[in-house]
Amino acid sequence: MMTNDFLFLEREDYPHYYHLCSDGELTPQFIDNDDDFRVAFNLVGVCAANSDVRVLAFSIEDTHLHSLLYGTKAGCVAFKTLYEESWVHHIGRVRGTRKGADIELELIPIDSEDYLMNVGTYTIYQATKDGKQVMPYDYRWGTGSMYFREKGYQSLWRTDDSGETLDLLKIEDYSERARQRLLCSRLSVPNYWMICGDILLPDNYVDVARFEQIYRTANCFRVFLGNSRNRDQIVQEKMAAFRGVSLEDTEARKYCKEIMEEQFGFKDVRRLDGLRRILLAQELRKRLRLSARQIASLALLPYKEVCKYI
Repeated sequence: MMTNDFLFLEREDYPHYYHLCSDGELTPQFIDNDDDFRVAFNLVGVCAANSDVRVLAFSIEDTHLHSLLYGTKAGCVAFKTLYEESWVHHIGRVRGTRKGADIELELIPIDSEDYLMNVGTYTIYQATKDGKQVMPYDYRWGTGSMYFREKGYQSLWRTDDSGETLDLLKIEDYSERARQRLLCSRLSVPNYWMICGDILLPDNYVDVARFEQIYRTANCFRVFLGNSRNRDQIVQEKMAAFRGVSLEDTEARKYCKEIMEEQFGFKDVRRLDGLRRILLAQELRKRLRLSARQIASLALLPYKEVCKYI
């Protein structure tokens, strides 16, 4: 692990580790069926192929997802945006409505090696933590089965429910229409990438070696995987701090007007240009720790812009 992974977090041109996640309470209908799982799973690979990031781990749950990324902030933001837009397109096409499924991802920088180790195992432990009767290394919609394996291990995506081995194909074996159906996107992936049972294999793009380097040994990985109570509290507190708090709307507007008058000399947010609205958003976050959603409403900014600048 390079020493500058945590030293220069303010340098956006340096690669860093990021925890990409969503809030399940906001998307109760994120996943409806196995086909949704497949699409959400495959889209991770599609976005990895079209952004300058390394995916180290991820897990797709019924209401949310978690992923561990490594790259520059610009690269990770591009991945985040591609995933959100691709998912919205899929949901709008197959359901006719995005209600309850319009995912908004959060990109949380990781600032220490200890926290990185906790995020890595938290990410792949999601299915077991959320009550599914399955261990991380047997969960189909996550990457928990990929780490610290002996050579020659056959991945769980290579077999069907009855244990029969599935045919291994390449993207180049599919017609253009079949590719779009498989990927649920007009974006492309390399022709040599492998497919098995309509799954875009994570072996194509998941950086297993870098993930394993985080823990160095299988025993260290086992310890962090089993340290659930301490790990879950640490990661959940970080996510809560990043999301911020929500005040009553009346109280939040009062503080917002006070800050505007102090900073700009008037209380009407509509008089602010784009740059000053961003400055207002940053001040609301700094002073009040408001959530990005509430800041977007108060500063009259798109939610995605608020996430980008605060």
